[in-house]
Order: sequence, then structure tokens, then C-alpha cells
Amino acid sequence: MRRRDKFGVDIKIFAQLNLVYFFALTVLANIFVGYIIGYILSSITHAEVWKIIFLFLGIISGLYQGIMELMKEAEKQDNEFKQQRNRQTTTGKNEGNSD
Repeated sequence: MRRRDKFGVDIKIFAQLNLVYFFALTVLANIFVGYIIGYILSSITHAEVWKIIFLFLGIISGLYQGIMELMKEAEKQDNEFKQQRNRQTTTGKNEGNSD
């Protein structure tokens, strides 16, 4: 059974929205940091190629980190689902054996 607050809103929805925001923030932060590093290197060396290189590295690292976080969360939810299903089947077996 899903947990609901006093207004009848499913609390799990907020956790899923939080995961989407976290993914977006992770990707954008990595892109920003990559660009800043590229900007600093390009200002030191006077070569604009560093901005492009580190921008792409930021995109790649952001997507990698975001996907890894999504996979961890999916595994966590899968484990919760399996535990809930096991509790339901165990409860059903115990009720059937009491007769």
C-alpha cells in the first residue's frame, strides 16, 4: 500500500520528481564545471579549443554520473518491490496454513 499524506497525495511522486531534478542538476553542474576549466585553460594558453574539449568532457561526465545515479535508484526501487512482494507471499502462505 502506498503512503499518502493527509491530503491524499502519494509521497512516492515527490521522490521520483526529486530524482529527475537531481539528474538535471548533475548534468548541468558537470557541464558548467567543464566549461569553467576550459575557459581558464583557454585564457592562459589563448587557445579556444580548451573550452570545447572541456565542455564535451563535462557533458560526458554529467551524463555518466546522472545515469549511474538513475541506475542506483532503479536498483533500490527494484529491491523494495521484491521485498514487498516477498512479504505479501509470505503473509499469504501463513494465512493459508493456519486453517
